[in-house]
Amino acid sequence: MSFILRWLGLDRAKAPVGLRPHRDLELALPYDAAYDKALEAFDLVLGANVWIDDRRAGLIEAGFGLVNTERVRATLQAGGDALTRVHVEAFYPAGAAVPESSRYVDALAAALEPDAIRSNPV
Repeated sequence: MSFILRWLGLDRAKAPVGLRPHRDLELALPYDAAYDKALEAFDLVLGANVWIDDRRAGLIEAGFGLVNTERVRATLQAGGDALTRVHVEAFYPAGAAVPESSRYVDALAAALEPDAIRSNPV
């Protein structure tokens, strides 16, 4: 039976599914205040080059260095008068190894966490 499993390739360790490092937070702030805080954190905490700043779509995306080896995206969604959901995610170039965690994602989430009602450390 082990020959068949090896032949089918089922005996190898499974590679992790293509999940990117990410964090989800719920902030006790109105949408505009949360957006401003996230945008400020991209600049002051990460020192990133913001490439996409679309308040209407709730999207902030930034890269690091000259070749943007890692990009971080924050997607914001209004959840009520004083609640905003934030999804922070890292992106990498095609073919690059995707690490399990990202220091940039963690740093951005940590900067937003004082106003968080709920946060999921992934």
